[in-house]
Amino acid sequence: MSWRDINRRIGECKKFVDPSDRLACLFRLWDKYKETDRDGMVAYAIGEEYENQNQIEEALKYYKEAERRFPLPEYKGKARNAITRVQMKIEEQEKIEAFRPVPTKIDLTQLDPKNTLFIVACSKTKIWNEDPDAPSYVPARHAYRGKNFREFIKWLDSNEIESKQFRWLILSAKYGYIEPWHPIGNYDVTFDDEKTGPISDETLYSQVMFQKRWKNDTPLSDFKVVVCFGGKTYIEKVRKSFRDTSTHIIEA
Repeated sequence: MSWRDINRRIGECKKFVDPSDRLACLFRLWDKYKETDRDGMVAYAIGEEYENQNQIEEALKYYKEAERRFPLPEYKGKARNAITRVQMKIEEQEKIEAFRPVPTKIDLTQLDPKNTLFIVACSKTKIWNEDPDAPSYVPARHAYRGKNFREFIKWLDSNEIESKQFRWLILSAKYGYIEPWHPIGNYDVTFDDEKTGPISDETLYSQVMFQKRWKNDTPLSDFKVVVCFGGKTYIEKVRKSFRDTSTHIIEA
């Protein structure tokens, strides 16, 4: 099949009104031509569709495929421009979703370590982004490498939170509420995209209502105060999961 025919078939896919139909059509082309150099154009079209749907992580994946598979320099350059564009979008999205800077004026003297829980949002950036050869599973405390997560850890250490017997958990879009030393693998799951398969609100609720943690089997539902370090999405998840408790939720 010629380049002209490939572009014609891509154009036919783009005529579908429903985004899912457009993607399904493009993926049929992808499956048919993925073993030829012509699939670079199909990969690029899939990247465009994902970008239009604001699924920029998937868009980046297929733009990279397009760059790798395009035989001509001018098309490779086009793909690289798209890669740069979506990478900038990803950086901007991370800034928007990033939680507020860790406050320095939390009065710990007013909080009782026995009934106070700190919850921090996970981060998109993980150790495997920095070191692809890192072990397959790394304790969550060390696995998350986002700027704000690292700032939280710095605040945690400088205020000797753990030495003062306060407890804290990480809210992960994949695993839910996890302890700092819980080993995790690399993943790309977000609460903002159901297609990535994030943990459900009801599962988070069940964790809070029925799970016990730490050596003394403390029920999560027993905490009187929960201090949240996270963006709006994460804070809303915390509120929903603690909705049937008497816990006071504080946005840090």
